[in-house]
Amino acid sequence: MFHHLFFVVVFCATVSAAPLRIACVGDSITAGTGLGNSSLESYPARLQRLLATNNFTVRNFGVSGRTLLKKGDFPYWNDPIFTQSKSFNPDIVIIQLGTNDGKPYNWRFGTNFVSDYKELVAVYGSLPTAPKIYLCTPCPVYGSGNFDIVPGTVRTNIVPQVRSIAVELSLPLIDLNSRMTNASWFADTVHPNTQGAAVMAAVMFENLFGRPDGPPPAISFQRLSATQGVVSWPAAWGGLVAQFGSLLRNANTPWTLIPTVPYGDGQMIRQTNALAGTMRFYELKRP
Repeated sequence: MFHHLFFVVVFCATVSAAPLRIACVGDSITAGTGLGNSSLESYPARLQRLLATNNFTVRNFGVSGRTLLKKGDFPYWNDPIFTQSKSFNPDIVIIQLGTNDGKPYNWRFGTNFVSDYKELVAVYGSLPTAPKIYLCTPCPVYGSGNFDIVPGTVRTNIVPQVRSIAVELSLPLIDLNSRMTNASWFADTVHPNTQGAAVMAAVMFENLFGRPDGPPPAISFQRLSATQGVVSWPAAWGGLVAQFGSLLRNANTPWTLIPTVPYGDGQMIRQTNALAGTMRFYELKRP
């Protein structure tokens, strides 16, 4: 069953002589650790495919285990990819660091977190391209945590400090901690699975490019074969994710994010979906 209201918003990408360069700086969550194919499923890869025009180049500068703290066990500062991220000469920098700082042997240096974070911002801010810098709060760490990361340290210490830094420096904040609110998106309590990465990409898209006014558009469906279909919606709404539910028998029908990677062409976003079993209903959701 599908809505029949036709609603189109053309996504007008920034047109320039060179592609707008987006540097995704971060740890294993940015790198895509735990995903079947990080080059396709990580949030930077998904963001690139959502944009999918010659006007944007999204680069993944995430490295597993890295800390924002200079005195952490594996500081981002010391990794060659930090130099590469600067040499990329980004127009936009998304900083997603702080989760690994929540390990006890790293957070003993937590009094340096704010000053180290401000220094990192200053380094990127001094690049010749004068990039726009977005700060991300760490994703929630669920249950009792994993990989020595203490959920309470992330939640009560690191997240508030990142929020405060964004306010003090008048920088845009992408609050992943308040948007990534479904534990099922984190199979190991720390790293987003493919559905979690889809939500991250949508949240990033919305924060970078905004979303049109008004209600979400109708979702369209086309059957490609007996076992495969494609859902599509206007590209301006890249901050939404497509999901399906079974036959709507009551208000408690569960909805499932479509796990395949959506592709945009600047006008529409399309996402394939395997068809099997009972009738499916599709909708767009703002995570």
